[in-house]
Amino acid sequence: SGKWENTVVVFISDNGVAFPGAKTTLYEPGMRLPCVIRRPEVAPGVCDAMVTWADLSPTLLDLAGVISEAPAMHGRSFKNAMMQSSTDGWNEVFASHTFHEITMYYPMRVVRGRRYKLIWNIAHGLPYPFATDLWASETWQATLSRGLTHYGKRPVKDYLERPRFELYDLVNDPHEIRNLAGDPGHQSILEDYQNRLRAYQQTTGDPWILKWEYE
Repeated sequence: SGKWENTVVVFISDNGVAFPGAKTTLYEPGMRLPCVIRRPEVAPGVCDAMVTWADLSPTLLDLAGVISEAPAMHGRSFKNAMMQSSTDGWNEVFASHTFHEITMYYPMRVVRGRRYKLIWNIAHGLPYPFATDLWASETWQATLSRGLTHYGKRPVKDYLERPRFELYDLVNDPHEIRNLAGDPGHQSILEDYQNRLRAYQQTTGDPWILKWEYE
């Protein structure tokens, strides 16, 4: 059709496979996903900017030259970041989860930087609801039937019951096992990330910001 040299191709994936700690969670296997973009005028390369799928729409509109006509969006264009060696200004992302199917209610909010990541389990008083295909998987059922205490590096109990806050050092603890939220040496980082998350909720009109006021 002669459109190849005027076409942007985007390849992304869904949020994690049906294994504990991946699908329906905001641990790294559930939110760190591939993003491959082919632009006709750009040579192949790697961009280290931290982006989310909320950034895709404004980016595609920007590439099409209509970003000024777009309504307000939660994301922002990373068109320029793809062309730069520096990714200043692209060093954190926010993520959220509220439902998986109508019966699996468990709201979570996340802010992830280059090194640290904060997960706010808003409904931490409830048992964590497993997706049907995840709970029924042979892997998880074998873990339960054998009475195993761990699935991978994480204790089984930590899959079922979540604390209010989870703070991880992704450089020294890439599997997100050691929760630093209660560590006295990391309280300033915890407070900083809580403030970042709350500010983002305010900006985006997240109704769950109210939970900060009564817990």
